[in-house]
Order: sequence, then structure tokens, then C-alpha cells
Amino acid sequence: MKGSIPTKIARVVSNLVVNPTYIPRTFRHNVVNGVSPLDLEVPWFSYAANDYLTEFLKPHMTAFEYGSGGSTLFLANRIQSVHSVEDNPKWYELVSKRLQEKHISNVTIEFQQFDFKNPIGFEHSEYLNALKEEHDVIFIDGSEEWNLVRPLCFKHAEKFIRPGGIIVVDDSWRYPELHKENKAKNFKIFKSVGPCRPGVTSTDVFFY
Repeated sequence: MKGSIPTKIARVVSNLVVNPTYIPRTFRHNVVNGVSPLDLEVPWFSYAANDYLTEFLKPHMTAFEYGSGGSTLFLANRIQSVHSVEDNPKWYELVSKRLQEKHISNVTIEFQQFDFKNPIGFEHSEYLNALKEEHDVIFIDGSEEWNLVRPLCFKHAEKFIRPGGIIVVDDSWRYPELHKENKAKNFKIFKSVGPCRPGVTSTDVFFY
């Protein structure tokens, strides 16, 4: 989140004081320890959001995610099936390899490269339109090289979320307009420290 280094440090300390259960995870999951969310098999979300998702997810559910990683394995271990779309070739290979090593068979990971530095035609791209079926859970955590990627993915996702389902938007503090421009019944901001992060972030969950 935005702010000077002292402001960010104060934000982290304040969050840990209010939520002391995050302290052990914060030390274990620090980037200095050489681990990534993929290694930990957790989404690169706030701990508050991850804890909520652990309780919300059920075995019969299906999910779609823009952007793959630790979240892919996290979902695969808890629900019926996962469909991920990834635009980064190196990350696609890393996640695909990890899925093979873990013998995880309920994930479809799709590689759809797109030049987000020249985003003309994104609305018609294979990346955006990889989501074409209804799901109970949709994660929006892909590329941010262009600041309209996640809002456009969110708008598209609202066409495919099942009643009772959720859309999760990470780093939501960058997209405050989504709080006003949505079709959700309500939403909740999960703001806290998170795995392999240097500060506090926010992850929004929209309920349908």
C-alpha cells in the first residue's frame, strides 16, 4: 500500500499488534527466508482473506483464476476443480511443473500471453475471455502492468459468478472504483499483512 517507509512499517506493526496470531506466519513466510506463495501453497493475498477462504471453500465448488501460483494449489486442495489462465510464460512453467510434481489432476492451467504494455484489444483477448463458464469462486490476481486489467477482468467475471459465489480481488486498494461499480450484494475488505509481503495489503471479497 502507498506511503513512506516509516508509514509502512508503522502500518505493519499496528496490524500485528491487533492481530498477534499473524506474527508467527509473518516471520516464517518472510521473503528473506527464500519461500514464495507457490512454495507455501497459499494465495498471495492478505492473511485475513486467506483465513476467510479456508473456511468458505467447500469440496463441491469450482473456481476460475486470473493469474496462477500458490492460489492454484490452495484451491486444488480444497475444491472440485480449478481453471487458471496465466500470461507469464516462466510462471506458467513453474506452476505447471509444481502441479505435476504434486500429482494434482483437478487443475486446468491455460497459457494466454498478452502484451499489457500495449493493451489495445484486451476486451477481445483470449486471456480475458478464457473465463466462459459459471463458477463459485473467481480470483482476480493476474498481471498489473496495465491498471485496467483487473477492473476489466472483474467486470467480465461478474457475468460468470454463480449465486452464492464470491469474486476475490487482490491489492484492492489500487481499485477503489470497484466498491461503487459492482453488482454484488455486498463486499468485505480483508486488510492485513500477508505471506511473502513487505507490508500490509487489502484483498476484497465480493458476495453474490
